[in-house]
Amino acid sequence: MDPVISFIIPVLNAERHLHTCLRSIRSQDYPAGSVEIIVLDGGSTDSTVETAWLFGAKVVPNPRRLAEYGLQVGIAVATGDLITIFAADNELSRRDWIKTAVGAFNADAGCAAVWGPLRSGPDDPAINKYFELIQSDPMTYFMNKNMSGYLKDEATISRGDAYFFRVDPRRPLVWGANGLTMRRDLVSHIWARQGYLGDNDAFQQMIEEGNSLVAFIPGLITYHHHVGAVSDFIHKWKRNFSMHFLDKIETRNTNWVFTENFRKRLFLWLIYSTNPLISGLHALFMGLRDKNLFWVYHPLLCMLQTFVYAWIMVATPKGRQMAFKIARGLV
Repeated sequence: MDPVISFIIPVLNAERHLHTCLRSIRSQDYPAGSVEIIVLDGGSTDSTVETAWLFGAKVVPNPRRLAEYGLQVGIAVATGDLITIFAADNELSRRDWIKTAVGAFNADAGCAAVWGPLRSGPDDPAINKYFELIQSDPMTYFMNKNMSGYLKDEATISRGDAYFFRVDPRRPLVWGANGLTMRRDLVSHIWARQGYLGDNDAFQQMIEEGNSLVAFIPGLITYHHHVGAVSDFIHKWKRNFSMHFLDKIETRNTNWVFTENFRKRLFLWLIYSTNPLISGLHALFMGLRDKNLFWVYHPLLCMLQTFVYAWIMVATPKGRQMAFKIARGLV
């Protein structure tokens, strides 16, 4: 019997992308009765809810609006054996996406999570093509190189098109959304905790609890229609760093951020990101290596992200508190 998979999708005025997102799920070559879609609505005033109903989604209110609170609500009501954390601006790239993900879980009963790379959609703006290169944001790309290390590790096992490996909590991975699929029985209690919990926090907690065997599938691509302009990056950095990180840090598991050599890497990042000559030469090297012109965005966005974070650290009380803790080695 095919396992039931639940897609958990927090939304707020998401009519721009939601139709494409849900159509990609409903077009899967997988039994329709084994695919559950749960849309967590933060109070949309556009056609978001009607679009969700059109595709047979279960719409549940998310009164606290933030996506992470929506994930808590959605996972609590999900009935699937597997849960996939998704977003309205995500799109499955292939009709056998679910079959491929489920196949990895079937290949090893101990596998806790499966995911693949994020890609820019064919019609996305140029800035989103740069996002595809770094998979997150410039600072995270610089600070956490663990994924490439795991894929090259001798202990990593290749089975078909999937790479299976165990994640060391001291060598964390920055992954928690946009197509990450997990066994519900391993994470539902994590998401049931009180207070704010980030998606990366939940993944880290799962690893720390001993459910550390995961699978990465290079062909399991999720289109992430993430940003359309440089200003979108800046808006997301401001929101995520202030509202999601500094304001909510008391309830979060940030061990994926504050690793043993965090301060050393942060110092190197500050040198790298604020010196366009260094980041520019690196971007030139990467562009020539990859034959990809979109690395041209890299020096500018590195500098902008550091300036945005620095301004928040200086201008807000919680930012100043965090700067003090980092300087004193208290985190």
